[in-house]
Amino acid sequence: MKFSAFTFYCITTLLPANPVQAQPTLQLSDLNSIVGISSAQLSPAGDAAVFIVTRKNFEKNIHEQELVYISLNTKEQHTLVRDRKGLGQPRWSPKGDQISFMANATEGRQIFILSMNGGEAQKLTSSTTTIKTYAWSPDGNYVAYIALKEAPPKSFNNSFEVGSNDFLKTEQALPSGLWLFDVNKKESMKALPDSINLATDLTTSSLAWSPDSKKIAFSRFATPFSGDSDLSKVVVYTLSTQRIEQLTENKIEEGNASFSRDGSQLAFLFPRDGVPANQTELYSSKLGDNKTINLTQRIDRAVNDYAWLDNGDIIFSGADGVRSNLWLRNSQGDISSVSLGGIRALSEFYSNGKGKILLIGTEQYRPAELYLKENTEAPPVLLTNFNDKISKFTLGKTEQISWKSTNNLQPDGVVTYPPFFNASHKYPLVVFVHGGPTGSSDISFNGVAQAMSAKGWIVFQPNYRGSDNLGNTFQSAIANDAAEGPGQDVMSGVNELLKKSYIDKKKVGISGWSYGGWMTNWMIGRYPDVWTAAVSGASPVDYTDMYSLNDLNRTKRHAITDSPYKGENLQKVYKESPISNLSKVRTPTLIMSNTGDSRVTITGSYKLFHALRDNNVPVQFIAYPTAGHFPPDPVRAADVYVRWLNWLEHYLGSNQVKINMLK
Repeated sequence: MKFSAFTFYCITTLLPANPVQAQPTLQLSDLNSIVGISSAQLSPAGDAAVFIVTRKNFEKNIHEQELVYISLNTKEQHTLVRDRKGLGQPRWSPKGDQISFMANATEGRQIFILSMNGGEAQKLTSSTTTIKTYAWSPDGNYVAYIALKEAPPKSFNNSFEVGSNDFLKTEQALPSGLWLFDVNKKESMKALPDSINLATDLTTSSLAWSPDSKKIAFSRFATPFSGDSDLSKVVVYTLSTQRIEQLTENKIEEGNASFSRDGSQLAFLFPRDGVPANQTELYSSKLGDNKTINLTQRIDRAVNDYAWLDNGDIIFSGADGVRSNLWLRNSQGDISSVSLGGIRALSEFYSNGKGKILLIGTEQYRPAELYLKENTEAPPVLLTNFNDKISKFTLGKTEQISWKSTNNLQPDGVVTYPPFFNASHKYPLVVFVHGGPTGSSDISFNGVAQAMSAKGWIVFQPNYRGSDNLGNTFQSAIANDAAEGPGQDVMSGVNELLKKSYIDKKKVGISGWSYGGWMTNWMIGRYPDVWTAAVSGASPVDYTDMYSLNDLNRTKRHAITDSPYKGENLQKVYKESPISNLSKVRTPTLIMSNTGDSRVTITGSYKLFHALRDNNVPVQFIAYPTAGHFPPDPVRAADVYVRWLNWLEHYLGSNQVKINMLK
C-alpha cells in the first residue's frame, strides 16, 4: 500500500462512534467507576479461570481487590478472596484442586493457599522476609519462591553503600535468593548460595520449572542495585546436583525464561543482537547448547509475552501499529497472526498449553474485560461485563493516522474526535504524548483521551521514534537522539493536522507524563510559537538527572545508551535535553510530580518551574507527597487528571455540544 504524506485509515465519514441519540458524553469522573482486571489464570483442565478485580474506593482512598472464580462453561462467577492487602499472583496447583495467591502478612508478603472444596485460605509460607514471586513444580511437590535476604541487625550506624540506586534510597539494597517449600513436609529450605542474586530493586526474575520438576530456570542479576537491572543472565539450576549452568554467552538483559513442553529447550526474551536500544524479541536455546535462535525477527515487532503449547508451537504478543497482535509460531518456524476479534489492546494472555487461551483485552470503545479463545483459530468470546456501562456513553470516534517524518521514518498515531464531530466547525487540538519511550498509543479505549474529546477537543496521540510498535529500526532510532528526532516526529504530525480546516490553529495544547512530560518540555522550548497551553507530568528536563538520580540511572536502554560523563558526551546530551531551550518557553504550563518518584526525580520539575517563573511564563507546580511514578491512590490519581483537563480548558476553552441540539 502506498502512503500519502498524511494517511487516515478507514475513514468514510466522520460520524460519532455510536448513532446520535440522547446519551451523555463520557466525563472524567465516569472513569472512576471503571473496574480493573488482571492476573488471569486458566485451570489445568481448562474449564475454569481465576482473576483479580480492582475497584476504587474513594472514601477509604484505596484500591479494593477480589480474587474471582469463573466457570468457563456457564460464565458464573463468585468471589474467592476479598479484603486482603497485597493480593496478587493467583496460581492453580498442578492438580487444579487448590488456588494459591500472595497477600500481606505480619512477616511481609507471603503465599496463601485455598482449597477448591471450600474453607478459609491458609498461609503456606512463613518467610522471614517479603516474598517477591513463586511457582509450583509440575509434580505439585514444591513451591519455589524468591525472597529478600535478611537485612543485618539495626545499629546506630545506618550508613550504606549507594551503588547504582536512585537518590531517594535510604538503606542498603538487599539481594534476593531462591527457596523451595516442600508441600508434603510443609517446610522451606534455601536452594542457592548467597552469591546468587535473583532480583534488584527494580526487577525480579521469573521462575520456570522443567516439565519433570528437576530443574528451575531463572535470571541471575549481577548486583541488587536497580541501575544494574540490565545485567541479567538466564541460568538453569538442577535440584539434585545443586549445579547452576548459564544458558548462553550473553551478558545482559536475558529474561522471562520458559521451558518447552518436552523440556528440551528454553525460550527467553532478549534485545535483538544484544543491543540494549533494540526491541525485545523471543529467542530459544537447547539445553547444553550455547547457540541461540531468534524466533521472531521475521515479523520485526517487539515481543511483550509468550507461551509454549504442548505441540511445540509458541504464541506471542506485541504491539503492531496502533493495536496489539497475537502470533503463532509453529515448530517448523512459520509465523501467522492469531485473530483477536474486536480486541485492540491485549494486556495479558494465558494458555495452559492445550489450546485454550485466556485474554484480558480492550476493544475500541470498551475498557478491559476477560475473553476466551477455545483454540488459536476460534474468535474471542467475552466472559465478563464489568465495564459495560461505558457503552451507555456517546464516545468520540478514534482513527489511526500515519505521516512522513525525517530520516525516512513514517510514524503513526491515533486521533480521537469529539462526539458529534462536525467538520464545518473548528476545534482545539490537544497532543497527548505517551511515555516510555518504548510504549505506544493504540486505537483501544482510552478514558483520558475520551474525556478530553468530550470537552470538544481533537486529541492526537503520536507514536514517535522509540515507540515499540513499528519495528526495530523505528524503535532504535531514538538511541543517541533523545529529543530532536522524536520531536520532529511529533511536530510533523501536528503540522499535517493543522492543515485541516476543522482545527483551530490558535488553540493547540500539548501534554504528557514521564517521557511524555520530557517530550512536552522539549516541544514547548523547541517550537515555542505553536502551543497555547501545556501540562507536564513527572517532568524531566535534564539528561544528567535521569542518568545520575533515578532508579534506572546507568542502565543502558532506549535513548540513554552511554554515560553523559564520558568524552564530549555532556555537551551533546545538554543539547538533547529540554533544559537547553527552557529560556525560550512562552507556553502557560502546569507541572505535576510525586515527591517520592524514583523513576523521574522531582528535581526536573523544580528546574522547569523556576525557568518558567523567572521568564514570566504562567506556571503552576503541584507536588504529591507520595512515592511512585504516578500517584498510587484513587484520590490523588483522580486529582491529577482534574487539574490536567482544567488547565487545558482554561486556555483552550470548551467546545462541548449540547446533546439535545442533536436529537
